[in-house]
Amino acid sequence: MAYVKAMKGKSGEITHHRVIWRLGGGRKGLPQAERFDPTEEGEAAAEVFCAAVNENGQQWPPGWVKGKGMIVPDAVDDEECRFSRYAAESVKHRTGVEDRYKDACHGELARYINPTFGNCDIRSSSHFSKRTIQAWVNQLALTKVRRGSKEKLMSPKTIKNLHGLLSSILQEAVEADPPLRDRNPCKGVRLPRTDDDGTSGDDIDEDIEFLTPEEVAGIVACVRTPQGKRLVEDIYATGVRWGEASAWAGKHLDRTDPLKPRVRIVRAWKWSKSKGHYLGTPKSKRSRRQIRIPLHTLDNWVEQGALERGPEELIYHNGDGERLPYSTFYDEWMDAVGKAKERGLLPTHKNPTIHDVRHSHAAALISAGHSLTYVQRRLGHESIKTTSDLYGHLLPEADDAAMSTIDAALDGAPITVVELPEPAPVPVARRGVAVSASAGQVVHVLALPGGHQEAFWQDTFARLVADVWKLERRQEVRIEQRSAALWEARHGSLDGVHAAMPARAKVWRLGPVVYGPDGEEQAAAPNAHELRSGWAWEWEDDYTTEPVCWSAVHRPGPQAETEAEAWGTDEKAVRAAYVKARAKALRICAQHPEAAGLAAAQPDS
Repeated sequence: MAYVKAMKGKSGEITHHRVIWRLGGGRKGLPQAERFDPTEEGEAAAEVFCAAVNENGQQWPPGWVKGKGMIVPDAVDDEECRFSRYAAESVKHRTGVEDRYKDACHGELARYINPTFGNCDIRSSSHFSKRTIQAWVNQLALTKVRRGSKEKLMSPKTIKNLHGLLSSILQEAVEADPPLRDRNPCKGVRLPRTDDDGTSGDDIDEDIEFLTPEEVAGIVACVRTPQGKRLVEDIYATGVRWGEASAWAGKHLDRTDPLKPRVRIVRAWKWSKSKGHYLGTPKSKRSRRQIRIPLHTLDNWVEQGALERGPEELIYHNGDGERLPYSTFYDEWMDAVGKAKERGLLPTHKNPTIHDVRHSHAAALISAGHSLTYVQRRLGHESIKTTSDLYGHLLPEADDAAMSTIDAALDGAPITVVELPEPAPVPVARRGVAVSASAGQVVHVLALPGGHQEAFWQDTFARLVADVWKLERRQEVRIEQRSAALWEARHGSLDGVHAAMPARAKVWRLGPVVYGPDGEEQAAAPNAHELRSGWAWEWEDDYTTEPVCWSAVHRPGPQAETEAEAWGTDEKAVRAAYVKARAKALRICAQHPEAAGLAAAQPDS
């Protein structure tokens, strides 16, 4: 049964009245609460609300919007349009998604969305408005979630996912035949920044623990069983996910070339309420891949009996040839982490999960100079943006070099990249002496769209710029190796050849907007009046390190037009400068040198 509790502060004064209950009234129902003012009126409102909860079977009263503090009068009459029922049917009938995704959606609806909107009418513009969605988002931002033994505020990424689920359901109502709603209010709600602090249940979050090769080796040394040691080593050697590694069978090993063994990742363990654990396809299309494995991993598979066991039998199993439960191995992993800390093999502040071994595999490759594109394909990320978001900050392609990197790490040797050409020494200018090319020296040239070219002394930086350009601009960039002497002859010097990563800046922009001599707006670029941002390289016209730049100038030509725009690295300053630029453009537009001639050419009316 719901009840009202007066909440008091340290001084003993009542801070607010809270109505507390569990959904459905059972012990396992999710705990719910709504707060009211500490005044007598607030206490009376809490009593009314408490009675409404009890009357509705320990559910949120129809039409009540959590956090808004009022009951919307037009409650649901049509059961089929009650949000909880409509949302459940929406998720149930979605196509092209796995049962696991549907189960997750039902869980998120029950825990975070239905408590607020479950009894609302999907058709109601009062129940679902920008204000009610904003109140719900703000409530989520104050919600604490538990991850392991820690309790943290819900992350912006999780809030974004929940908002996306709600938005998809409301959008379905908009697109229904006939439509149930005129618009989707979720589209007008601003969400918390995804780089704020918080906790996320997704792969991409701020709690990743990157382990050095020495730390991985230290944990492996503390793993209890031989199978466990090999499994940790193989995840580190390949960067596969737990569900993929535990689904390996002998048939997935390809030894066509004995010196270059490969493994196919074509399945993974999945779980759903209806099926339990089952073997299904990996996480995405790109996750179905074939990758090289180092000889160390092949040795592990041989020791596991991969060559003697049947092709369908699991490489890593529970001892009876069946699925190795994650919970079983988790205990062994955590025990090894604890022992590694006790022995000084792992810093006490690090609390890695088995999934962090996958992240550490990527970190080892990137730190050794392998490109983001290579890491993306090896790890099976659907988008290179995922790879960039996870590992792009690590910075510094070939299979042979990658295998040597991992083998060296597993064998305890320093990580080095082999079979890559030694970068040419970078010429250093002395005072008063120009940089000039030496015999045989080469530069690595990026052929950018539009015919622009940038040269680098080291191909590592050229490849990284090409990767970032492709990620952000969706354009392929060709890299060519040329004689430094030829580059010097064509460009006059080698001073412009990059010896390190070129500078970049995030530039905000408004405009340009164009006015005629009479002050009438003639033309504007697409979205000219909307604030835009983008990364600019040091060689691009948009590049600046200034907080703000602006201009209001006469355009040359017989049309006597005046142009205004603003740009810079400070968002607020750019907004303010754009107002100044437009105001000045309007003041000077009639003073255009061509304005008098244009007026004289106009026929008398």
